[in-house]
Amino acid sequence: MLPRWLDKLLSGGTIPETRRAAEKPRRWRLLQVERSIACNLKCIMCPWRELAHQHARKGHLEPDIWGAISPYLEDVQSIDFTGGGEPLLQPHLIEWVREAGEAGCETGLLTNGTLLTAATSQQLIKAGIDWICISMDGATADIYEKIRSGARFHTVCDHLSRLTAQRIGKRPKVMINFVMMQDNVHQLDALVELADRLGVDRINFKQCDVIRGDSGRGFGLFADKTTREIRKMEKLLQRARRLAKKKRIETTAFAWVPEEMPVCDQDPRNSMFIRHDGSLAPCINLALGGLTTFLGKEVEMPTVHYGRLPEDDLLDLWEANTCRFYRERFELRMNAYETGFTRSDLEPSLPKIKEALENARKAMPPAPKGCQVCHYLYNI
Repeated sequence: MLPRWLDKLLSGGTIPETRRAAEKPRRWRLLQVERSIACNLKCIMCPWRELAHQHARKGHLEPDIWGAISPYLEDVQSIDFTGGGEPLLQPHLIEWVREAGEAGCETGLLTNGTLLTAATSQQLIKAGIDWICISMDGATADIYEKIRSGARFHTVCDHLSRLTAQRIGKRPKVMINFVMMQDNVHQLDALVELADRLGVDRINFKQCDVIRGDSGRGFGLFADKTTREIRKMEKLLQRARRLAKKKRIETTAFAWVPEEMPVCDQDPRNSMFIRHDGSLAPCINLALGGLTTFLGKEVEMPTVHYGRLPEDDLLDLWEANTCRFYRERFELRMNAYETGFTRSDLEPSLPKIKEALENARKAMPPAPKGCQVCHYLYNI
């Protein structure tokens, strides 16, 4: 599988999508705002499960933190109200979505869907939300409820179907996140059929890629090299994506074996992650470090913070030394990658393309320490 941006490059584009996003007129492509770390479920693979339930009665982003963000909304292209918890537990969510939208930001969130009642959906639609993604890791009640402990399959399906029925045209865009695991990978086709019945626009087929301690351990299906089992699952996914295409449902997916990219989709060159406590980080993975597993090896994910709102100013933190290091390092990697790729003897054959990609990777300076052990940088 080739990197997603390479498909665009070989089909006539000149620069990766991440580069084009960085050139848009607003200062930041994305601010990901963790409006709450609290959650009402205990999903079996969640890396933040224990943390979320420690903060079950608190753990919400406070209004003074949002107040430190809001003066800069006109400098932000997109606000993603997603983090380690359930966004619909945040009591100020609707007003913040409305405020961001009025400032010209694209807005969206990932939710488990249990609290997405008809009334809440209507409020979000009226607030102008652009996209809503629902986590559904099973196409039947038995599989879904085994994974999403505390949720009810039919309730979430009802919430999703009401959401798609209430919207005006195709706004908000409605998506499903499906985290592939041994317990559910056989349901890929069935998930597409379910999404079609519910009126969903896109399915994101994800790997179980974030691990902290024992939370999330052992659920990932990817590996460090292609095996017979990997090929079997690749075929299952390819078949499901073909079915989705026939039904006019968009799909996204990640690799099954590592393929180092110059920068991950989080792209710290033009985005930041803001934790519920106001701490700023390059991404959600680096916002809270700890013991993790990377391709079967026990490693430590560092915690990287630029500073904290509201004590510090958002723009000042963007210019802080740590932030500048991440931005500049990934810019260097992207430039070296592009140069290494374009200098290769590129012929329209898969071996030559793979050789060009390998040359490009060798040309890059090393990624920051934490990113070297993050699955996101390897597209899995």
